[in-house]
Amino acid sequence: MDKWLSHPTVMKLVALTLGIILWAVVHFDDTQPAASVTSSLETKTFSAVKVETYGLNERNYVLKNAAPQSVKLTVRGTRSDLLKASTEDYRLRVDLSTVTEGQHTLKVQAELPRGVDLVSMTPDTISVNVEELQTKEFEVAVTTKGTPAQGYKAGIPILRPTNRVHVTLPSSELAKVESVGANISVEGESKTIKSKSVKLAAYDADGKPIQGAVLDPAVLEVEVPITNPYKTVPLQFKLIGQMPAGLSIASFKPETEQLTIYGPQDVLDKIEFAEADVDLGTLTKSGKATVPIKQIDSITEYSPTEVAVNVEVVLSQTRTIQGLPVTIEGLADGLHAKITDPASEKVDIVMQGAPAVLDTLQPGDVDVVADLSGRGPGVYTVPIVVNSPRFVDQAGGNTTITVEISADVPANGTPTDGSGQTDIVQGDTSASGSADTKTGSENGGTVTDPGTDSDPKTDSNSGSNSGANAGSGSASNDNAPSGSEQPPPSE
Repeated sequence: MDKWLSHPTVMKLVALTLGIILWAVVHFDDTQPAASVTSSLETKTFSAVKVETYGLNERNYVLKNAAPQSVKLTVRGTRSDLLKASTEDYRLRVDLSTVTEGQHTLKVQAELPRGVDLVSMTPDTISVNVEELQTKEFEVAVTTKGTPAQGYKAGIPILRPTNRVHVTLPSSELAKVESVGANISVEGESKTIKSKSVKLAAYDADGKPIQGAVLDPAVLEVEVPITNPYKTVPLQFKLIGQMPAGLSIASFKPETEQLTIYGPQDVLDKIEFAEADVDLGTLTKSGKATVPIKQIDSITEYSPTEVAVNVEVVLSQTRTIQGLPVTIEGLADGLHAKITDPASEKVDIVMQGAPAVLDTLQPGDVDVVADLSGRGPGVYTVPIVVNSPRFVDQAGGNTTITVEISADVPANGTPTDGSGQTDIVQGDTSASGSADTKTGSENGGTVTDPGTDSDPKTDSNSGSNSGANAGSGSASNDNAPSGSEQPPPSE
């Protein structure tokens, strides 16, 4: 080995190699990149790269606006790296995970393909507007469209499982919601539409759907009754017969005051009310009575078919109302009438009813009428008709009066009996005639109470129209004695 190293030729080769290395070190400039490296890198510019947003709490917020939606991007890389990357590989993203309601300026983050570097991004921020979501409950209104088959009507839609929904929108949009509903067609239908699903929408004041509204639930089931024509009418109670001896009605309260009837439209148009007959003879104690609805010709269905009435039955008492004036009706033109018996031209009437009803009875609540229709000059004993509140009957007192009818008319036109007392003259019975023919309260009528429970019978020559207006429905009594005249039932 020593001999090899000491050989002159070897020494020359070693010296030459070291010289070349030293020359290279001295002449190499590390500040200048190698020509091969410089020539392999290129730049590329994208004029509009879409900016994505992520991380927003969409349960509580909504992104109303983000601007700009794209930016200019310049990158650098080798030709091969740039050619391998597609446009989708360049992603520009903005993190919204920490933002709350309001306007925010956020940095754009660039995610580039491998081997590609960012040179510039213009702009490198975007402005976002975030609004808080709010929820409000609304009642659903389903509207029927079209016309059912001839002779049928569409009823009110029934929603299941609920008729209320929650609407979620940005606060500014939620204020625009006017209604929530859906449409359902009933065109040509002759049977009830059952369990049909409808998609709900929120509408503004102009009836236009509001985009982006989140409804919970978004779909409901709807049932639309398709029926014959119908009409809802008030219910009136017709009183038949007499209360059992010694008993009176203190309270009469129906559980419903109206019902729905079905039938031909021309028949419905003529019906103003429905009736239910109440047999007073069956009301022997307080409680709930069931009253059937009186049938009407051509009406095919009633809803309900019977009505429950809460009745309070108590022991009767009597009260005497004294000094009631008598109203003369039916007197022919040119005749005058004067009451000769009683001489006072006023009558005393004994009324029977529930104590609570009698306690509120006033003289002005009772009207006494004598009908002179068809009678000429002469003296007559005429039955009187007593009109009283419901469930109050005449139990005694005057049942007739004696009337003298005369055709003599003095020149001065004021008939008198010679004593200066004015005769009763036919005219408007509500405003004219005898000065004593107005209401008992205006003419000093008085009420007395014997203080005993009794059941006196009414004279067959007198009449009364009675009943206590204690119930919420109206009632009329068909059992007035001979000579009574019933007023039409009130609606």
